[in-house]
This record gives sequence, structure tokens and C-alpha cells, in this order.
Amino acid sequence: MEQDLSMQQITQAAAVIAPYVKTTPLIRAEKLEALFDGAEVWLKLENLQHTGSFKLRGVANKMLSLTTEELARGVTAASSGNHAQAVSYMAAKLGTHAAIVMPENAPQAKVDGARGYGAEVIQYGFTGEDRDFKCNELIAQHGYSLVHSHVDPYVIAGHATAATEALGQMEGKVDAVVMPCGAGSLTSGAARAVKGTDARIQTIAVEPAAVPRFTESLKAGHPVTVELGQTIADGLRVSKAEPINYRLIRDYVDTLLTIEEPWIARAVKEVALCAKIVAEPSACVGIAAALAGKIDTSAGRRLCFIITGGNVDAGFYADLLRN
Repeated sequence: MEQDLSMQQITQAAAVIAPYVKTTPLIRAEKLEALFDGAEVWLKLENLQHTGSFKLRGVANKMLSLTTEELARGVTAASSGNHAQAVSYMAAKLGTHAAIVMPENAPQAKVDGARGYGAEVIQYGFTGEDRDFKCNELIAQHGYSLVHSHVDPYVIAGHATAATEALGQMEGKVDAVVMPCGAGSLTSGAARAVKGTDARIQTIAVEPAAVPRFTESLKAGHPVTVELGQTIADGLRVSKAEPINYRLIRDYVDTLLTIEEPWIARAVKEVALCAKIVAEPSACVGIAAALAGKIDTSAGRRLCFIITGGNVDAGFYADLLRN
């Protein structure tokens, strides 16, 4: 097995980022449990992290690894939103400039969030390839350091700390950890952390059926690029599977599921009404899979769902709750 990430790297990340991140709450969602078959449902609320998502964990670990000279030149990042806000927040904390490249159709809440932390926001193109091109152009022009959202080991190790923190809060008494899967940085890091802590705990990842890049990659036996389908889970709308994330997902995720759009929309509503939690669609795909009967929710099981973020456009969110 190729070793892309060690437990030591995850432990070190937790220590490094501690002054900059919150220990987010873990709550039991008893009203949500009524929708299932008797399992205990626990929610790890990364939507209550600084900047409203888990992304700060990996970004903090990466940016704190940069030299004084690198920080003085500034950083750049490509993002659909949550990664951008995390980079912007850390840049403000560390006193450096952040140039954020977002797609032209990024949710306004996420654009405003990055600008609110003082970052320069450049909206360019629609695909990941478009944003990568613009970031490389900025690096060539200004000497910025790239804070990549998902292929950097520092970022993956930082994200993994959401899982180790949750396991500690549950005192290891959990049967499965369920996580959203987009570009794969959280999934690969969290799954590695769970299996490195207790191999008996099941790791379940869920990606939108509209963009099944890792499902198709596992079928092919190597990373692939899929058509960029439309999904309300905008944070998971990534077409290309990268090798480091593919290898970790292949090696440490027990079950990879896809979920259709109506279930995602319903999950957002149920999380809001039953758990009183504002969570973006990307954060709710695990609950969606459980609602669809794709996850074993039988009595006696304890399930931990990582609720990855809560940065959702207010108007769009209101429409989801009304429908």
C-alpha cells in the first residue's frame, strides 16, 4: 500500500492548527433518528467552525508551513467558496495578501464571505481547469504561494483532524463515520484518520450522482475525469479525481455511495427542521444517503455524520426549505 499520509502527520497537524481552529460541537440528533431504523445519529458540526466549514483545518496547516518570505509575497487559491473563505481568514490572521479565484457562478454568500475577510476575489471561468489556469497566471505574475484545496498533504492532514476530533468526542464508540466526497481532501484524510485510529469503524463516503468522479475512478482502477454535471451540492461539483485522493479513498474508504438530487434537497430540509442546523447541500449528502436507505441505520448502530459546512445563499436555502 502506498503511504500518502501518516497518522503522525495528522497528529502534528492537530497540534499546529489548535490556536486557529475551534473544537466544533458533536451533537446527537434525536429527532432525525425518528426518520431512520433505530440507529443513533450524531452530527459533527463543522458548519460552526470559523469561516463556516471544515476547510479552515487544512488551510491553517498548509499556511502555517509556509516560510516568512513566502507569506510576505502572498497566497492564491482556487475555490468554489469554502476553501476561499478559509484562505482569506488565515491570510488576515497571518497578515498576508490572498488572491482568490472563484467561478463566475459561485454562490454570492461565499463570494461575500471571502471579501469580508479582506481577500481579493477574482471570478474567472466555470471549471476547475479555468481556475487553475488563472492561479498559475497569478503565481507567475506575483510569486504567490498556492494553497491548493485538495492535493496538498498538509491540507489533507489538517482536514483529517475533524475525524480524529469526532472520534475523541465519541470516545471511540462509533460504528461508522459518514462524510461527503467532493474533490476528496476531507474524505481521504478523514478515512485515513478513522482507519488509523480503529480499523473496525466503517468509513462511508457519499458523492452526488451527478458528478461521480471517485465512483467511476474506482471502477476504472485509476483516477478519471467525469462530465461536470449539475448539482445543488456545489462544494462537491468537481469533475477530476486526483491521484493522492484516489489512493487514500481506494485504501481507506469502505463504502462509496452516490446520491441523487431530490434526496440531497430533502436532507437539507430535514437537517434544518429536525436538528435545527443550517447546513449547505454539500454537507447533507451523508444524511441524504441514509434517508434513501443506502446506509444501514438499524437499531444498535452509532453513526457519525460530518456536517462539513453551512455557507449557503439565503435565498436558495429558503427555497429549499419551502419546497
